[in-house]
Amino acid sequence: MRGLLLFVLAFANLNDIRPEQTAGGEAPGLWSPDVLPNALFAWTLIKEHNVDYDEFVFPPTGGASKPAPGAVQAAKEKIDREAYFFRACGVSTATAPPTAKRSLGGPPAPGPNDHVCSVFPPGMGILALPFFAPFVLNGWNPLDLGLLVHGGHVVAAIVEIFATLVLWSVLRRFATPRWSLVLVLLYFLATSVRTVASQALWQHSGVHLAVASALWLVLREEAVPLSRDFAAGLVLGLGAVVRQTTGLVALGLHGFRPTRLIAMLAGAAIGLAPLLAYNDLAFGSPLEQGYGIKSFATPIQTGLYGLLVSPSRGLLVYTPYVIFAFFALFRAWRWPGEVAGRLRGLSLVWIAALVLYSTYAEWWGGRVFGSRFMDDLAPILFVAIAWGTSVGMLGSRFARTVFGLLAAWSFVLFQAAAFLYDKAWDTVPVNVNDDPSRLLNWSDPQWLAVLRLVPSADERVLAGAVLSALVLVLLVRLELRAIRGSELASQV
Repeated sequence: MRGLLLFVLAFANLNDIRPEQTAGGEAPGLWSPDVLPNALFAWTLIKEHNVDYDEFVFPPTGGASKPAPGAVQAAKEKIDREAYFFRACGVSTATAPPTAKRSLGGPPAPGPNDHVCSVFPPGMGILALPFFAPFVLNGWNPLDLGLLVHGGHVVAAIVEIFATLVLWSVLRRFATPRWSLVLVLLYFLATSVRTVASQALWQHSGVHLAVASALWLVLREEAVPLSRDFAAGLVLGLGAVVRQTTGLVALGLHGFRPTRLIAMLAGAAIGLAPLLAYNDLAFGSPLEQGYGIKSFATPIQTGLYGLLVSPSRGLLVYTPYVIFAFFALFRAWRWPGEVAGRLRGLSLVWIAALVLYSTYAEWWGGRVFGSRFMDDLAPILFVAIAWGTSVGMLGSRFARTVFGLLAAWSFVLFQAAAFLYDKAWDTVPVNVNDDPSRLLNWSDPQWLAVLRLVPSADERVLAGAVLSALVLVLLVRLELRAIRGSELASQV
């Protein structure tokens, strides 16, 4: 029942990605074409028995660099081979600058004679295989954008719901049932989970599932066998097949126990094997990866400000209540126990990820609502808050009031975005990917632009809000009824 209601919530905003143009163009609304390679992976793997996307691109591999006049209609049914989410399978032989915009610091566009591969790791494409395989086998058009985008939404929502349910189980080890309910609803509704991770076939839901599963395996007060540390490392290694930075968590989850670190790294190495095999198959070397040699030259002070407190990407602007997670992680350094030891290592992992993304060329994470990159490690912060409640961190009325006010702010922001965000602010009058300085401007923050749209809400928004409220009320009522029943049973 929990999973079903969360699944409905993932769709109840009624603000889905809308494929209003062909794959060769960028549609308005919440259109984000970089989800296409993950969805098309099933077709190229099952039908073509390879990992290149040659059959979906125009001009075709080995063809002319410009479409012939009679081929314009065919071009409308293909994807531009120079799109920013494609690269050459190997070293590009392109001799002319690409006509399509490319990601800053990414690999060059494929040349006209190069096979075309995705820049993304294959993890989400693999997770989506069971869903898309029946459509492939039944001959569905692979460039049916309705299928690709909405099908990807279904897969992302299912993966994210599994991650949420696993995280909920971890939260219950430390927090009361009521606190666990509050935290899991904040995770799902007051972070980018509902507005990004569960909405399309991006990598975030797969990362969340891997991190939450690893925490579930080892994060408990009683000593766990080394086999669990190995399994946690394996899960995180597989998570790196979705996004490579997921493997960083294995460096901090061991609780500073050398034997556990070795077991975890051994598991992670095995989990990484599919990614290395894919890289060798797609790019000719296991150590090559699709993103190419990305630039990490952003001044760290710019990136830190941008990721933490900038008006349009700051984590502490969009989710200020996570400051209590930082308090909990700090307290873990002075607290005994197995969980505190592992949280200490996880705090270092979180800081390392923050520093890494702070120097990244596109630290802002593209056209998106909120702090996209740092939300990948959201399960760590929520577990930290849950553990903090067990050691008295939110014991006072003042602390709970402050937490409640900060959480309410985030809830309002992300609910408004779930119904109304349409990326217009990110592109008009300037595309933030071309000029990210707008993200640092307090006179016109992204969240305020979304809130300004609330008075103009149409029937779709109102219907989505009513549906979401009904589902949320039902979920809370069922949970509170179960909690009261459990409390009465314990008293007897």
